[in-house]
Amino acid sequence: MKWLKVFAAFALLHAGAWVGTHLWLEANPKTVLIVADTSFSAKDDFPAMRRWIDDYASSTRYTRIVVGTDKALIGPLDELRSSESIFRTAFGRSGAESLKRYVAVDADTRILLSDGSFEAPGWDEVVFDGSP
Repeated sequence: MKWLKVFAAFALLHAGAWVGTHLWLEANPKTVLIVADTSFSAKDDFPAMRRWIDDYASSTRYTRIVVGTDKALIGPLDELRSSESIFRTAFGRSGAESLKRYVAVDADTRILLSDGSFEAPGWDEVVFDGSP
């Protein structure tokens, strides 16, 4: 009978730890900023970038994802109708200076989706090569 009491105590302790961790992580999600390069040179990569964002969002938990382009901040991903709205237009060129607008955005992780045509110090880069 003693082993049953010990087992029940450990099971309750374990369940309590899981519930506590879940509640804390849900109340304090990490913020990830994802910026997509929407220049002409990256236009062929838009479908792959959209799939990458959708896959990333579906595989992360306890994470608040904020999206933007090299032109403007769009906002929280979960408030968008579709990730396709990120890639509505392609114009101009992109460079490291276009990312300076995101210095004030408070994010735990910064991810740049691009064709690799420029370096972005301080960003985790995901490079797409134009293949489908």
